[in-house]
Amino acid sequence: MKACPVLGIETCGKSTGLALAASGKVLAEAVEDSGSNHNEVLMPLLELLLKEAEVNVNELAGIGVDMGPGMFTSLRVGVSTAKGLAIAHRIPVVGLSSLWGLARTALPSLEGVLAVIDARKQQVYAALHLDGKTPFPPMVATPGDLAAEVSRTLAGRTSLVAAGDGIDLCSEPFASAGIRLEPSGIAVPSPGVIAIEAAERVAKGQIDNIASLEPLYLRRTDAELTRELKSGPKR
Repeated sequence: MKACPVLGIETCGKSTGLALAASGKVLAEAVEDSGSNHNEVLMPLLELLLKEAEVNVNELAGIGVDMGPGMFTSLRVGVSTAKGLAIAHRIPVVGLSSLWGLARTALPSLEGVLAVIDARKQQVYAALHLDGKTPFPPMVATPGDLAAEVSRTLAGRTSLVAAGDGIDLCSEPFASAGIRLEPSGIAVPSPGVIAIEAAERVAKGQIDNIASLEPLYLRRTDAELTRELKSGPKR
């Protein structure tokens, strides 16, 4: 019996990525450079993907979505689309970290890989993967502070595979800390990786509560900070 596919949605950066996966394999994939227009690109791209794969949305066994961190607006588009489809068609959803997705796309073994995303404001979002584990929680930090944290963790290792668009920001601080970053060429997570992992978790019943599914920002949005400044200090 043919396995029902799982949809992967990836929108943490400037591209919109979709994939269908089943039985550990990517069945179809579509990626488009959308800039900041994810809301205009995602649904037409999904319709095209499903049509070419000859899959009806009602046949989806699950949805995997990149939760972030990443671009605030693009993440909201991806997560809200996943939730809308899930509610409308009663499809289970799995939320996945973009930092995990980056690391897994660059190095499936997750052995010695740093995922790092440009967070703007001279900061990066980052996660370190060693032996398939994360020594510290995903963080937002300056490149210098990140290099210091990673240096304390590595205990003698002098090189790491690096993935994400924050590599250039980190190269010099890491070099000063005695750590060489080896660029993987991976700038965003693969939607196929998101779809395959989500399919595995759905099969195990490891699904998320749709009502509580929200993007992972790691820091407050500019809109939240602006509202706080306008409201003044709390008494």
